[in-house]
Amino acid sequence: MDVSSLFSGQGSIQYLVDQFMSFEQGPKDRLTSRRSSLNDKIKILSDLDSKLSALQAKTERMTDEFTNYFAAKKAGVSNSEVLKATASSDAMLGNHVLTVERLAAFDTRVSNQFVSTDSDFSSYTTDHTFQIEVSHKNEDDELSRVTIDVTIAASEFEGDNQTVFQAIANAVNGAMDQAVADELINNEERVRASVLNEESNTSRLSLRSDHSGYTYRMDFGSSSLLDDLNVNNAALTDGATGGYMHDVGTSESTSELNSKFTLNGLTFYRDSSTVTDALDGLTLQFLNTFTSQETVSVSTNTESVRKEIDDFISAYNDSINFLREKTQYNSSTKERGPLSEDYTIRNIAMGLRNISQSEVTDVTYSNYNLLYDIGIEADQQGRLSVKDSEKLTKAIETNPEFVSDLFNGSDGIATRINDYIEDFVKVGGSISSSKENLNSEIQSINDRLKVVESLLGQKEKQLFNDFSRLQETMYTLQSQQSFFSMFTGLYSG
Repeated sequence: MDVSSLFSGQGSIQYLVDQFMSFEQGPKDRLTSRRSSLNDKIKILSDLDSKLSALQAKTERMTDEFTNYFAAKKAGVSNSEVLKATASSDAMLGNHVLTVERLAAFDTRVSNQFVSTDSDFSSYTTDHTFQIEVSHKNEDDELSRVTIDVTIAASEFEGDNQTVFQAIANAVNGAMDQAVADELINNEERVRASVLNEESNTSRLSLRSDHSGYTYRMDFGSSSLLDDLNVNNAALTDGATGGYMHDVGTSESTSELNSKFTLNGLTFYRDSSTVTDALDGLTLQFLNTFTSQETVSVSTNTESVRKEIDDFISAYNDSINFLREKTQYNSSTKERGPLSEDYTIRNIAMGLRNISQSEVTDVTYSNYNLLYDIGIEADQQGRLSVKDSEKLTKAIETNPEFVSDLFNGSDGIATRINDYIEDFVKVGGSISSSKENLNSEIQSINDRLKVVESLLGQKEKQLFNDFSRLQETMYTLQSQQSFFSMFTGLYSG
């Protein structure tokens, strides 16, 4: 070694230490690389867990005990301007005819029309209370009713009619708010009050139910104030006279508050213009009245069932593609997948393929016991696709059970895949166990790295000390060399 040039140029102590330490980094670099590889595997396992969980979510939907998505129905109407209809899976296939004679109405009562600036209620010098009876359905009695007390303070009657009506409206609304808060009634069972000003300097009190129909009608207790207002007049309002806007009647069939319609030749009365209980699984919404018969058609919702199947196939193929990429040899890159040595994970794809291509025995119709029978086939990589759409559509439209049995029976494809995946994605399952093992190995590596880094730190410190002493020695030698050179020059002269 040329000692004289050791510390010249790049030959500083730090440079020399870095050069020597680069040779000592080998064990640390190998541990760091291994840790990075393990973290990559954990990320891949987490992604796999997400893929399989997404597939399981689809199979759980297909095997839902409460909703049969394969029995989805749709409803069509002959005239969408007057009628809408929706169908659930409980609806029976077929056509229904109907007419609508009357839409449901909200019970609305108004007082006589008064001059706003007059003071027609100044004779009320004490607090006044009246009652409004409203519906409050419960499990034991759908016809149950509740009486709400409304109190107006004496001081409120001192103003003009407009002021008095506003005070009465505030008292009614406040009493209803309190009744809802106290859970005496539900919000849709309340009555709302307002003040109407039809013409200049005129005032009227208006009371209106929040829900349409005879069930939600208003009834009033005896009250001199209501009598003076004439808001409880049992007659149709006419001009400036108070009364009801719609004939309340005495029953659901005589009340103009109820919708009235005929369905398949029978007459129905309902509180609403949206009817959910005339036919099982069918909801009718009346937009207008009509006397000519319109038709509602209930049919199998082929598009909805097909979407359920397509979504399942998409999630299934997503899992298969991911497993192939991460567990098999890639001929293009000449590399093996990062999970190729995990035989448990490698076998998942094979397990899924075996289930999807196996025969289902728990079927109602033996001609439909393979996915192939409804037009679904697998390619060489195990990916599923609908190869014959006509065959699938025919099976759905003929009888949805042809399709549903294949997926949600006791040994259906979705049922078995759901159970199979559970062993991998559940807490404590194969994937979480593999991740725990990898995390344990990472922790071990971290512990070893601490030891290695400590030793490297000591080694670096030692090198600094050694090179510092060497540098001092070299400076001493250089000084001595200069002295001897000078001394030799003097004597040689």
